[in-house]
Amino acid sequence: MTRQDAIKWLKAISYIGIYGGLLMPLFFWPVVIFPFVFSKLIFFQALIGLTFPAYLVLAWAEPRYRPKPTLLYLAIISYFIAVGASTIFSVDPLRSWWGNQERMNGLFTLLHFFAWLSMTVGVVKTWPQWRRLLNYEVTLSAFMAIVALLQKPFPRLLSFPAGDRVGGLLDNPIYMASYQIFNLFFLALLLLKKPSKKAMVYYALVAFLDIAAFLAAQSRGALVGLAVGVLVFAIAYGSMTPSKKAKRLVLSGLLLCVVGYGVLFALRDTEFVRTSTFARFTNFTATSRTRFIAWDIAWKGFLERPITGWGFDTYHVLFNQKYNPESLRFGYYETWFDRSHNTIMDVLSMTGLFGLVTFAAVFITLFIAVVRAKRRGWIDLPFMSVLLALPAGYFVQNLFVFDHPAAFSMSYLLFALVIACSSAEFLSPASTPPASGAAATKPVPWTLFAVIQLLAALVVWRMSVLPFRASMLSIQSNTAFSQGRLDEAYRLAKEAWETPTPYLDEQTFLQSRNFISVASGDLEQVPVWKEWHDLIIAVTDKHLSEHPDNVHPHFIYARFLESMMNRIQSDASLADREYKKALALSPKRQQLLYSYARFLVNTNRPDEATELLKEAVALDDEIGESHWLLGIHLLFNRQDVERGAQEIVKSQRVSSRYVLQEGRESLALALAYEQTNDIEGLKSLIVLLPTLPQAELDVYVQIARAMERKGLTAERDRILNALSKIDSNFATRIMPLKLGTVSSIQEALDLTSDGSGIITSPPGGATVATSSGPGPRR
Repeated sequence: MTRQDAIKWLKAISYIGIYGGLLMPLFFWPVVIFPFVFSKLIFFQALIGLTFPAYLVLAWAEPRYRPKPTLLYLAIISYFIAVGASTIFSVDPLRSWWGNQERMNGLFTLLHFFAWLSMTVGVVKTWPQWRRLLNYEVTLSAFMAIVALLQKPFPRLLSFPAGDRVGGLLDNPIYMASYQIFNLFFLALLLLKKPSKKAMVYYALVAFLDIAAFLAAQSRGALVGLAVGVLVFAIAYGSMTPSKKAKRLVLSGLLLCVVGYGVLFALRDTEFVRTSTFARFTNFTATSRTRFIAWDIAWKGFLERPITGWGFDTYHVLFNQKYNPESLRFGYYETWFDRSHNTIMDVLSMTGLFGLVTFAAVFITLFIAVVRAKRRGWIDLPFMSVLLALPAGYFVQNLFVFDHPAAFSMSYLLFALVIACSSAEFLSPASTPPASGAAATKPVPWTLFAVIQLLAALVVWRMSVLPFRASMLSIQSNTAFSQGRLDEAYRLAKEAWETPTPYLDEQTFLQSRNFISVASGDLEQVPVWKEWHDLIIAVTDKHLSEHPDNVHPHFIYARFLESMMNRIQSDASLADREYKKALALSPKRQQLLYSYARFLVNTNRPDEATELLKEAVALDDEIGESHWLLGIHLLFNRQDVERGAQEIVKSQRVSSRYVLQEGRESLALALAYEQTNDIEGLKSLIVLLPTLPQAELDVYVQIARAMERKGLTAERDRILNALSKIDSNFATRIMPLKLGTVSSIQEALDLTSDGSGIITSPPGGATVATSSGPGPRR
């Protein structure tokens, strides 16, 4: 093979990496955990890992394909150095390096994006090359938009049901909206470069699809980002263009957008807007408080570790340590954050001042590079306006969300474009920049290439392919378990454990959750339950040895061990240890206090349980669940009827009241209302009872008794009439009361006694604190 042919082959492989990298948002293989993220990034890692060696050899042999040390490229390198420092000094270095399956945001993944960036700026240098690449990208965006829009009539198009807001192949609507922001500006750039009429029609069609997908995603943060981007473009282009017609057109368009949104906002309370796609775009207050809590925690974390931060991708550790009990007011979903939902605060808390300065430098040098390129005539005014507007919109959008795989691919595409236009080569009419003279005589180092390619293939196999297989086996095990094929589920779980992977978090979660669901029943239906138990302990111990400061696995481990303590005595002490470790890492998290209190009741330590539940109440007196669980514990476990009833009633009076989960809980509330002589509270149960899952007949009989004892005969009779329609035997037994032969429920039951076992006193036995809250945000 001649040297010239070798260069062509190396370039071809590099192009596969460059163009293939933009396919990452489209890649979706639903055979692993978190397929909308994990399968995409594994594909990207494998693609770059296998193509980057060819680019390295190409850049060595042909210096003209090396990235030029522009200010922006150097700023990006400095940011990666800052992220590397935060990884070295991280509170969880392995998490900072690998990330987790749900986000895949570790430094290992980001280095692949940097490799992709280097390939792109090294090979794609001229506008004709970039025009082809951008045409390719906006075509991909149209496909992404179509898939997202098809989820409206076909919610299960991608196996997983979509909601009112659609995310398409990105699953998350926020991700889809931010992805389309980039493509809308790329489309604007292509349109402003005066394409043919046929191309303009095509671009208009793609823009229509992308805008429709953006609106269907209903992301408010993305809307703000897009608005800022449009505003910056209008100001830059409208203020600098010499054409009065163009100036009027741009400013008129901006005014039309402002007036249109103003009308929409003014009509936000009308039926038309409230029931339309635009409803979310006119309401920005839904989750603002939880975001402020997360930002405050990020700031406090920065003050403690101001230089290199807590470590890249370790915000969850910081959030748990400084958890604000007020978060529970907004539901359990808002109590497990692994990001502050503000990229600036994430950078500040996770990478410190070093990271923040270098992150800011990326955007500062980007704007400098764009303005410099315009002054030197390398780009025109429309080009400059788009390249100023897009990063401005992207930056503002990230004040409300956090980066994700699709946004990484688009932001690095933007960075590569700006780096390319920072050179006079960008104006070259040819697709290939001129050769660099004597440097072209360097031979192609085939031996070195073979060695690097082999090493890269081994890294891809060990760090990407095997983790993919482990995740696939885990999801297969989970599916087999849900279908009752327990022996197969255990075999697959064991095989997943034996497959090397740095991502054990989901293995321990899924296996523990599944085992807990059968531990309270007939465990003998699982012949290998002891081996499975030991497997879960092995997986979890390994995971916790690598990530000792992650609260959630400690919490799930404690619940798993608690579920087994009646069969394996040693598990009780291990569960106690894990609950204490979890509380040490997140001492103000009510969910941990609730679950540990339940454990203490089950291990005959009710006094300690009382203190924990009182502590939960003290953390935030406005959380109804804390009062409810304390009240239930006092009323039934401690027989402290007066204080127990007061706490239960208070759970319904605080701003974040406890919402009853089942019909049986209404009996405890009725008894509490009766004890505190709360007549209006008793009456309110008439409206509440039909909204709850149905309980045993005896529960409603006892509630009717409470009504009767407080003279609420009309309410009592409504309950009894409803029960009579459900149970004909009960209707017969209660007939003397309806006929007026007797005046109380008890007299009617005594008169018609047939040994049916209707309860005549409140249910006894220990009632323990429970926690219905979920785990981390998923």
